[in-house]
Amino acid sequence: MDMLSVTPVPDVGAATLLVATVLGAGLVEPLRAGLALTIAFPLIVVFNRMGERPATGVALVVLAAAGWWAAEAWSAATGSSDDRRIVVDELVGVLAGAAIAGRMALVPLAVFSIAFLALDRLKPWPFSETEALPGGWGVMGDDLVVAIALGLAVRLVRLVWQRFA
Repeated sequence: MDMLSVTPVPDVGAATLLVATVLGAGLVEPLRAGLALTIAFPLIVVFNRMGERPATGVALVVLAAAGWWAAEAWSAATGSSDDRRIVVDELVGVLAGAAIAGRMALVPLAVFSIAFLALDRLKPWPFSETEALPGGWGVMGDDLVVAIALGLAVRLVRLVWQRFA
């Protein structure tokens, strides 16, 4: 029995495949989301270096729009509303959450990423409600609301820490 396997690819175009699966990471069972987050780390470093600039927001909007488009196309081709091979939502989510949280060293970033994945898997209420949105909106939305909430929580903890430490 192999520990890793590559899942079959539906009949979608190359661009949809590369975006939805984050360069194929979503096809590697069982590491899908973890690989997508590993790919996100260098992007987070770039965003950290850019700081809180409009370009960071623009990059996130472009990535989210590409993710929505790929999720829509993938869902249309497979008939599945949130196929597990789609991992662009995790990539965009962790990038958005990290951008909101602000600069983080490697260890806090790893903890943030693990917390994000845990919340994404658990999908507690009210985050789970966004999954009901149709097509790409639901695919991207549930990860984005988790990421935004987690990013805001980290930012709030930092502010409180700075105030009282």
